[in-house]
Amino acid sequence: MFKKTIPTVNHVVLKSIAVKSTPIFQISRKFATSQLLANASSSSSSSSSSSSSSKNSKENPRIPLSARIKTAFTFTAATTLVIGSAGLASLVIYLVVSELVLPTGDTQVFNRAVSLIEKDSKAQELLELPNGNRLKAYGEVVDNKWTRNRPIASTRRIDKSGKEHLFMRFHVESKAKRGTVQLETIAADVLHPEYSYMYLDVPGESRYYIIEPPKPKLIGSREKTSGFLGIKWGPKETDN
Repeated sequence: MFKKTIPTVNHVVLKSIAVKSTPIFQISRKFATSQLLANASSSSSSSSSSSSSSKNSKENPRIPLSARIKTAFTFTAATTLVIGSAGLASLVIYLVVSELVLPTGDTQVFNRAVSLIEKDSKAQELLELPNGNRLKAYGEVVDNKWTRNRPIASTRRIDKSGKEHLFMRFHVESKAKRGTVQLETIAADVLHPEYSYMYLDVPGESRYYIIEPPKPKLIGSREKTSGFLGIKWGPKETDN
């Protein structure tokens, strides 16, 4: 008898993958933990932002309007005071320089006029001033005996051509006599004043011109020897 052989089938054993099941309470716990962490981070960021804003507010405090107005007023007043002081100082310097240094100043004109009188022989004779002696020159006489300063009387005017005229009056005195001097200068420019005239009045004497005034030229005046177009027409005159 034949035995029936049944082939043996190798069964493939499949490894079962065990799926670990996570309980529900663990999931809820993890979610709560993540939520707490998120809330903590947001609170920390908000606290840090609030602290930084408070720090900035402390570093840059808001200035009141009254304080700003006061600061602006103080700055404006200080600037005005500085500019005014600078302008006043410039004016004082200009007056001092124009009065004492420039040849057209009153002091320079006065000193030069006194020197011209002292060197003039006729003026020395009228004032009985020995040659080489100095005159005492001063301004207007003031009635107040306590006033020692005697200012020089002077006036400045501008003519039509733009030239400045200086009119001055002062007194001179020697040991014997005294007199009054009047003069006029014309300033063609700042450095070169020209004396138009200068005369000396001594009581009991006639007026003496130290510098003669220029003679006025009449319009249309001609010399005796001149004729029409500068030519003398007619017969030649013969000497008798």
